[in-house]
Amino acid sequence: MGNILLEYMNKSLEVKKESITQGPVITISREFGCYASNLAANLSIEISKISQHKWNYITKEILEDAAKKLNVRTQEIAHIFGANEKSFLGDLVTSFAKKKYASDSHIKKTITDVVAKYAEQGHSIIVGRAGCVIAKNIEKALHVRIIAPFEFRVNEIVKAFKLQKSDAERLVLETDKHRQTFMTFFKGEEAESDLFDVIYNKSRLSEMAIIQSIIELAKTRQLI
Repeated sequence: MGNILLEYMNKSLEVKKESITQGPVITISREFGCYASNLAANLSIEISKISQHKWNYITKEILEDAAKKLNVRTQEIAHIFGANEKSFLGDLVTSFAKKKYASDSHIKKTITDVVAKYAEQGHSIIVGRAGCVIAKNIEKALHVRIIAPFEFRVNEIVKAFKLQKSDAERLVLETDKHRQTFMTFFKGEEAESDLFDVIYNKSRLSEMAIIQSIIELAKTRQLI
């Protein structure tokens, strides 16, 4: 019985890692508290001005497309991005209890397919969602990481959510752990330093400075 359970668990955690060769694509990974949606939106505007193609930034579309493919509501799979895993036994019980059911492993597999689709079609700026791992085999790609010191990120969360500082500190620590769990599923034991072409410290650089730097790197890499 133990071997059967182990085989089931190993099989359920498989992620497609086929080589994808289109693009160009820019992925932006960020620490919690280093908001990047506005940066990506402005980057898409600026990069489209000097490109022969319109660039789109992709973030919530990944959750929406994955939910559509799984035929569930977005709320039913949003926990994955916070890495709040269901238990293995819970997966088995729920699968019999619900007619429309997607296990965590199936959700992650679907996320991989959706992100790969946007990366392959090209001229996409993908924010989060393990894009740096899923699109790592694309030659015309630039993988960006945005970080900041803990105190800076806590202050950003205090402002964004109107929290007490102690609550914001706890939220940042918990979310960092959850995101690490989410990323580990996709990257395995691969070191984070191997995933990114460039890392920006948001506490030291303005948003426009980061955007201009990304554009110059994109030119160098012949993405535009």
